[in-house]
Amino acid sequence: MSDRDPNDGPGRGPGTVLLAGGGTGGHIYPNVGIMEALRARRPDAKVRFLVSDRPGDPKIMERLGEAYSQSPVRPLPSLRKPWQALPFLLAWRQGTAQLRRLLSEHRIAAVVATGGFVSGPAIAVAASAGLPRAMVNLDAVPGQANRLLVRRCSRVFTAYRSELLPGADAIGLPMRAASVGDRDPAKARAALGLPPERPLLFVTGATHGATSIIHTMEALLRRPAIVEALAGWQVLHQCGTHDVPGLQRAYDDAKIHAKVVDYLEAMGQAWSAADLAVSRAGAGSVAEAWANAAPTVFLPNPYHRDQHQRHNAQPMVDGGGAIMLRDEIDPERNAELLTPVLLELLGDRERRDGMREAARQTCPPDGAAAVAAWLDDVLG
Repeated sequence: MSDRDPNDGPGRGPGTVLLAGGGTGGHIYPNVGIMEALRARRPDAKVRFLVSDRPGDPKIMERLGEAYSQSPVRPLPSLRKPWQALPFLLAWRQGTAQLRRLLSEHRIAAVVATGGFVSGPAIAVAASAGLPRAMVNLDAVPGQANRLLVRRCSRVFTAYRSELLPGADAIGLPMRAASVGDRDPAKARAALGLPPERPLLFVTGATHGATSIIHTMEALLRRPAIVEALAGWQVLHQCGTHDVPGLQRAYDDAKIHAKVVDYLEAMGQAWSAADLAVSRAGAGSVAEAWANAAPTVFLPNPYHRDQHQRHNAQPMVDGGGAIMLRDEIDPERNAELLTPVLLELLGDRERRDGMREAARQTCPPDGAAAVAAWLDDVLG
């Protein structure tokens, strides 16, 4: 199968690259990294994003200022919920019809999909049209959509080696420039408008905030030992769609120097600024923590049946840069598990420094350049 753009006739120049992935920032931001790496090679490269119609996706895209379309497609329905099959099929038909229009209207030359349900129509229609198409698997356990679509791709990249993806090229997770901050934590704190002299605890649940982590932090703030250990520290808590003023009051009432935000554009600076972090373990969060050598306590999402977030974090844990605990969902049980771990790490700078150095020594390279090189080749 040719990797050339069939629409690239004499005098027309390369077409547009469609970057498909949405539903969370974790599927969108790797495509941003790929776009940046491609434009480093081809400053005039044309790209268009395909994201989901979930409310968070257009907010991310408006901040980026890049051209995008929203797909109506829905996640694959569970066999235990057969009533979802008809809405899924209707949305799939709408999504594939939309893709055929996009391929024609924007002269799409190649498709890159970062997994998730938005990738389905993009890969399927590109395959029918004979366009070069690449899948970038982001998680340690490939999702159902990726496993179904991989045979229809002309190239497969993966951030984690997997027997489920034979023949895939192993790369680091593609990262955008904003995912990597200043190497000096004090300078990163200053860039965020935070006191540079105060050590920082960074808490994040990624795009949507992670309700169980938020409520766990509120439970920890009711424990005198934690409040005492945080004296002299500051907290930066990115809580997504949660009640920002309410969470800020919880920190204020505990007399903790804290800044609560719903969203952070400069995530790399936040990770770099952290002397310690508490985080979910989505592939993007793990990659950012690792790239910025942030000593991290991971609480993987407990609701995923395949527990892929635990597998995402395991390599960083094995390398010594992170600790992983089980999210018990109940805030008090989580606080009971976290208290001894946080007390030790908050009070032991030498241990934190050792974790930071271990992360630096074991961090995989950024994978955006590898995907951009493939795109550069197929665009001709």
